[in-house]
Amino acid sequence: MTEEALQTAIHELVEQKNFTVLKSTIREMEVHDLTELLGDLEEEDLAVVFRLLPRDEAADIFGDLEIEQQEELLKTLSTEKVASILNDMPPDERTELLEELPGRLAQRLLNTLRGDEQEMARSLLAYPEDSIGRLMTPEYVAVRADWTIGKVLDHIRRVAPAKETLNVLYVVDREWELKDEIRLEQVILADPGQTVEDLMDEQAGSLHASDDQETAVELFKKYEAVALPVVNSRGVLVGIVTVDDVMDVAEEEDTEDFQKMAGMAALEGSYFGTGFLAMLGKRLPWLAMLLLAQMLTTVTLLGFDKLPLFAVLMLFVPLINSPAGNTGSQMAGLMIRGLAVQEVELGDWHRVLVRELLRGLTLGLPLAALGFGAAWVFSRFAHSPPGSGVDLTRLARHIAMSVSLAIVLAVTLANLIGSMLPFFFKRVGLDPAVTSGPFIASLMDVSGILIYFSIATAVLAVTI
Repeated sequence: MTEEALQTAIHELVEQKNFTVLKSTIREMEVHDLTELLGDLEEEDLAVVFRLLPRDEAADIFGDLEIEQQEELLKTLSTEKVASILNDMPPDERTELLEELPGRLAQRLLNTLRGDEQEMARSLLAYPEDSIGRLMTPEYVAVRADWTIGKVLDHIRRVAPAKETLNVLYVVDREWELKDEIRLEQVILADPGQTVEDLMDEQAGSLHASDDQETAVELFKKYEAVALPVVNSRGVLVGIVTVDDVMDVAEEEDTEDFQKMAGMAALEGSYFGTGFLAMLGKRLPWLAMLLLAQMLTTVTLLGFDKLPLFAVLMLFVPLINSPAGNTGSQMAGLMIRGLAVQEVELGDWHRVLVRELLRGLTLGLPLAALGFGAAWVFSRFAHSPPGSGVDLTRLARHIAMSVSLAIVLAVTLANLIGSMLPFFFKRVGLDPAVTSGPFIASLMDVSGILIYFSIATAVLAVTI
């Protein structure tokens, strides 16, 4: 049965109030498929189906729903049901939910938690927003260096049900300072009489609780890890971050960068979860700013409106601005991606500058040849000023020369601007993704017109 057909079947069961069959249907589904299905249900159907889920399964699925769906469920579920879900949720997912909710509602939900769970939730929320501390979970397995493998296995059996992951075990001293990490497979394959210290190589990487969450993405790529320990300023182990949480962060960062590069502010929620006015607030200021930037293009053109054959020259403005804007956007995209995945470092700016100066010229020359041909053909239809006696063939050649020279210079400049602006924004602490395609295009419109009409003024001065 397709997902659409299954949604229809569930809706009909809800309408018929046939809860016995409905419960049997959802309990036969694999948990990931069920999570995906619930994410696509209408609010009324979701509320009914969610009440039929077993307690443990409800807590797991709740954390994977969109924040808007979580908020709707909180409004419809009983206080007891909400309390049981929150107490059973993984600490990191619960923290993400609480930080997204309005303050009064978050406080009310905090008060429904059991003593130890409430203390844990408050400690995680105490970390700065978007820090690794908000992302981590304190549910990990810690061992001591002097423990035997037999003792470690006994410890795992005793504490495993309450832990986030067993793939990696963390070695700490009596002050809980992180010493190393060992893999579960090492423990399984070791002799029971060996100690943890025999398996240690002291090569463990770690995250700092106060660091930005983007740091976690970079380090997970570096170590190819499934989980990384989190320490405080004194090196004390305070939690772990797992790869599934980091994948969520990476998706959010990629989405945010994509939206910024499209020329709008990043959305806090999903497309359908963003209200009409909120969406306008994200898009309209950027559109207004870009419109103001384009006004500079109009002002620039006004400075050349007395130029002979101004109307004819205007025909070829797209031949300069289009390749320049596209070149700048290409280059900005390459640099934004390079900085994001650390293929390029801030200190590499001078190397990039030299490389892209040469590449800009190389890109500009064939584009200039194409522009020369187009300008030569179309300018033959131009009319010389009355009584000027200008040779139209000569005029066409000079216009084509102006266009081709402007293309070379504009494309080279766009390549340099597109490569250097992300470095500048990164240096001043801004997200390089604000070097958006529309931003580059607007900047190059003004620059291209200045270059083109300045060259045309000089060239046509000896023609007319």
